[in-house]
Order: sequence, then C-alpha cells, then structure tokens
Amino acid sequence: MSVKSKQMIRDSMDYVWHPYSRMNSCNEYNLIAIESGYKSWLRSVDGDQYFDAISSWWVNLFGHNNPFIKKSVMRQLDKIEHVMLSGMTHQPVISLSKKLVHLTNLDHCFFSSDGSSSVEIALKISFHFWRNKGLKKTKFAMLENSYHGETIGAMSVTDIDIFSKNYHSLLNKNIILPNPSPKSYESEKQLKEFALESFKKAEVILNKHHKIIAGLIIEPILQCASGMNYYHPIYLKKLRALCSKLNIIFIADEIAVGFGRTGKMFACQHANIKPDIMCLSKGLSGGYLPLAATIVSKKIYHEFLNPDIEKNFLHSHSFAGNPLACSAAIATLDYFNKKLNIDKINEKSKLFNQIMMKLTKYNIRNFFNIGMIWRFDLPESQEPMGFESLAREEGLLIRPIGKCVYIMPPYTSTLSDIKFVVRVLEKIFKRL
Repeated sequence: MSVKSKQMIRDSMDYVWHPYSRMNSCNEYNLIAIESGYKSWLRSVDGDQYFDAISSWWVNLFGHNNPFIKKSVMRQLDKIEHVMLSGMTHQPVISLSKKLVHLTNLDHCFFSSDGSSSVEIALKISFHFWRNKGLKKTKFAMLENSYHGETIGAMSVTDIDIFSKNYHSLLNKNIILPNPSPKSYESEKQLKEFALESFKKAEVILNKHHKIIAGLIIEPILQCASGMNYYHPIYLKKLRALCSKLNIIFIADEIAVGFGRTGKMFACQHANIKPDIMCLSKGLSGGYLPLAATIVSKKIYHEFLNPDIEKNFLHSHSFAGNPLACSAAIATLDYFNKKLNIDKINEKSKLFNQIMMKLTKYNIRNFFNIGMIWRFDLPESQEPMGFESLAREEGLLIRPIGKCVYIMPPYTSTLSDIKFVVRVLEKIFKRL
C-alpha cells in the first residue's frame, strides 16, 4: 500500500464517520481509497481494480464515468447549479417530472435527495390526506422483515432490528403483516401457495385495523435489505386490490427495485398494478447525484389543493429538484431509450445467468436470479465478513447481507465482467 493511500485512510478514519460501519474496527485493511471509476470498475489510489458488483449500493445503472450522463450534467453546470424550487421552477425539473409521470402513470412528483426522505414524504402525505378528510388514520402497515430507510418515519416501517432496535422508543408502533417470501421453495406452485396463504393472514389483519391505517408500504416483488427475498406477484396484486377496497393508501417503495433491476422498469409491473404513491431514488439519477422522487396519484394531489393553508403539504428540502441531479436523471432515462433498453438488459441477464449458474455446484443455498440481481446464501459455517474480505483481495467488491451474497452489477457490465465474478467466487469456494 502506497504512502498516499495510507494517509488517505488515516485521514478518513480521523475525520469521516462512515455510514453503516463499525468505526472502531476501520483500518487500512478494510477501507479502500478510491481514485476513479470507469464502466463497472473502480480504481484505487494504488491502481488496483475492483469490479463494482453491487453498483455502489445499488445506485449505478450504466457504469461509472458514463460520457452520455456526464455530458448532460456538464451542460447544465454551465447554466445554473441550483435554485430553490419553492416559488421558482426550471426546465430540468419540468422535463424529468413529465418523464416520470409518463412512466409511472401517476400525476405529480415531489422531489428530495434520498430514499429515506422519499419514504418520509410518502408517509406524511398519506397521514395528511386522511387528516384533510377529517379521518384519524395514524398507523401504517408493512411487511415482516421490511426495510424502508433509516430516518425516524422510515424506521417506523422497517422491521429489521439492526437498523431500528436502538430507536424503538422514538417510533410509531405500526402494523406488521406476515412475510410472503418463503425464501426456500421447490417450485413456482409452492411459491404461489405460500404467497396466497400469507395474503389470507394479511387480509384478516387489514380488515381488523383498516380504519386506523393511513397507508401500506411495500417493496414490490423483492425485499432487498433483508436478503434479496422474492415473493410471488399474486400477493402484490391481491394486496393492492384489498387496499383499494379498504381505503388504505398503497405505497410502492421502488427505491432499490425500480429502473429495470427486476427485469421490468418498475417491479409493480410484475403484478400489473399501479400504486397510489411511488418512492424512487438510487438508480433515478444513474448513481451520479443524490435525488429522490415521491410520485402521487391525481386523487391524492388534488386533496391538497385547498385555500386552507393547513390542508396544503408544507414540506420542503433545500436541494429539492436540483437542476444538476435532474439533468443526470433525464440522461439516465434517455439512456434507456437510446442506448440500452429493458429488453436488451434482459437479454444480457439471461446470458449472464448461464455463467452465474456455475456457482450452484458449490456448497451454497437458495440461489436465485431475477433481472440483473443474483443472490445465494453461504453455508452456516462461513463467516460473511471473511468472505467479503477474500473477494476484495481478488478485486471483487461485494457486501453480503448476513449470509446472503448478492450480485447487482451495472447494466453496462460485459460477459467478461461476469465471468470474472464467477471465477473469483469459484476460487474462494475452492479455498474454503
């Protein structure tokens, strides 16, 4: 390790509080000083190359240093970097909103900077919607093992103790529905039966409590942060219909699964449903700049068009609709249309899956693929952090969730890239 790299890591440990990290154990062996990125690869200060198998926490869609997206941001930078969105507007936020409304078939976009903020906004809107109507609906429904962010409201609809346990006394006590994902299953029929059984249980709970439930929030098809757990689309379809019947606002958290990750532009499309509210972030800007959107239906938006100021949605973020971030998002959506559409991405994922299937001959469990996401569970005897370290030594950047190892690469990854991933993982399995 070079002197420069060691100094950067020491300075980072002295001044930077890294996210989701055990700071007492940070050292030069588990921090990598990154210099640059190109396509699906990261380059360290020392010149070592790392394949970004997790798209830098699921945000990067079309590779690092993408000239198409970068050009769009640079053009905007020559005009204006930021202007507040309250009392003003600008072309990038208008153009992006039009595109998102067209894609989602919803009505209006409210912008913020990250996924948790997008969820907070969705929860506040849902509560406020019913308050405007004179109804006291103060609870939210969510799935067991769900994850929706780490701000106070978002944590209150997150059911993963590592994120929320320390803050339980601060959180609204919400309503948890049984998990529709069996994780391990033998057939599509078994997966569907489990989903239908889970729905029956959810139906009982929602029928009992619907008068106090403002909204239901759900990650469509795949619960990512709890271990990439898939469930049958029939559950999503039936749950959406029940929420409509019981007057529960249906919130789709597409932050991780949106923009093609599951083989559809939005995961809701697997069940052919439209939510009342959709939360977007991560891939929205292609991974270039912080940006999130909370998109609502016409019915919800119109409830806030009221001369009474208390019945308006007076929420704001300083950097809401930032022109640079919006220009990156516009370029990202244009890239889908002009360079690499969903059909082409799905063709690549099928080809990649043929290579990834080689891993199933090793001692792993619950191998699964959907779209550009692969996951498997390590054997009980294998320690995840040790596995991650071995991968880094070979130039593969992964970040296991418990025993779950997942691969979620940028869509511009090549067959050669995926062969590298498999080669490294096979090498590690053989060592173990």
